[in-house]
Amino acid sequence: MKIKTEKEFRAYQAEMESIITKGTSLGDMELLSEEDKTKYIALSQAISEWEAAYHPLPGRVSTLIIDAIRAKMEANNLKQKETAKCLGISESRVSDILNGRRSLNLNIVKRLRDNLGIPADFILDNIS
Repeated sequence: MKIKTEKEFRAYQAEMESIITKGTSLGDMELLSEEDKTKYIALSQAISEWEAAYHPLPGRVSTLIIDAIRAKMEANNLKQKETAKCLGISESRVSDILNGRRSLNLNIVKRLRDNLGIPADFILDNIS
């Protein structure tokens, strides 16, 4: 599975979100069918490859950025699910960012700036 266009990238993201929603409604991603689990993994890999190629931003998320995101979430009384919706990303991606397992791409930096009010220069100055 390989993404060829931005339109296809957005469609894959929507499909992945649909599977996440399905897993959430079941109470656990492990309760998904094997077909959905396999599709989720393939979509996740394709999306990661696309982002690495077309939206790269090197470096891990520093604790300063994570703390700023958490502070904004707390100030706006947002849970991870609401933050994910606000940023247009999956709950699992928010979790990965908050736990330092996933780096930021340019689109997410823009969404943090626009939707949570975290200055882009603060983020760029604190990429490790």
